[in-house]
Amino acid sequence: MTLGEASLLEQLAADEESVRGQLESLREQVAALEEQLSDLATARRIVAPMLARHSQPAQAPSGGTPDTPKHTLPEKVAPAPKQVTGLDQRIVVIMASSGRTMRAKEVAQALGEPDVRGRVETTRARLKRLTALGWLTQHEPGLFSIAAGINGHALGGVANDEA
Repeated sequence: MTLGEASLLEQLAADEESVRGQLESLREQVAALEEQLSDLATARRIVAPMLARHSQPAQAPSGGTPDTPKHTLPEKVAPAPKQVTGLDQRIVVIMASSGRTMRAKEVAQALGEPDVRGRVETTRARLKRLTALGWLTQHEPGLFSIAAGINGHALGGVANDEA
């Protein structure tokens, strides 16, 4: 191999390493943005009912008195979780079948992801998003489990209430 060929191979290896570093950085940025998006969705879900309660008129609805409203609605109705597919559905099935709380690293390993920070952080962002959607519950920071009422099958990515 000539000096020029060796230099070219070294440059290619350096460029490859640089691109891998950029890719890892982008993965971390995506994970952080997914987490931020999940936090915003959670905040909206919490604040919207509060704003709706404050914007309701204080007077009685037509046909009722302030003490006996015409129609009574429960204060908070838990919406059915949004349908999930693909990797999100696999995560729900893993969480449901584990029967215990799990950390993002454990879920990433169960998915067959490489044990690198970027992949674990991406999995953590997915877990937080699934929590915001009602599929999972976060007991304490970093500790997730399947939400109440979600069975172990989650067929078609749709929640089925347990009997």
